[in-house]
Amino acid sequence: MRNWLFHPLIFYPLAVLLAVVVIAISVKPQAWPRPPAPVAAQHAQGALTYAGEGFNAPDDPPQQHLTVTRDFIGRPLTLRIAVLPNQPSPAPAEKGVLILMTPQDAAAVSDRPVTVEITYNALPVNAANALAISLQGEGDASWVTQPTPPLPGTLRYELPARAGVNAIGLRAISNADDYAYGLEITRIRIIPHA
Repeated sequence: MRNWLFHPLIFYPLAVLLAVVVIAISVKPQAWPRPPAPVAAQHAQGALTYAGEGFNAPDDPPQQHLTVTRDFIGRPLTLRIAVLPNQPSPAPAEKGVLILMTPQDAAAVSDRPVTVEITYNALPVNAANALAISLQGEGDASWVTQPTPPLPGTLRYELPARAGVNAIGLRAISNADDYAYGLEITRIRIIPHA
């Protein structure tokens, strides 16, 4: 007895449809890069926290590689940055990887000194030696650098007040010049001071 599912008018269109679905899923459109856009921080205890959705659409500079790790349905998890070989320390005019702020978040940190805590995971291979950060806004940036031990940890930066803040800049630093060296950022917490 013949099964109706194997009739050529049913079987071949279903096989083509299944192939299209498998190809579409394997391309992972949910993980494609998104254009840079401001993201809202989570507000808790007077601090602004960027994690998960806060890494959804950063601005990618030419001096670094940038990867937003995502889950299967495309939600951002972490931010991986790696500096290209033969890059000097960041210059004041350099922007770095930018986490663009919404106007409300930018107003909360503009013209105020801030403490920034960066929680990171060192990459198992090609870990960066240091991480520089800056508040980006009007004029040139003032970069603050700290070494990144090759273990997961949290770095604490004290940044001076800056007018017209619109983003936070991140720049991996490496003293080697053979590969791209970087780290994985899991959380950015900004604490504005009075």
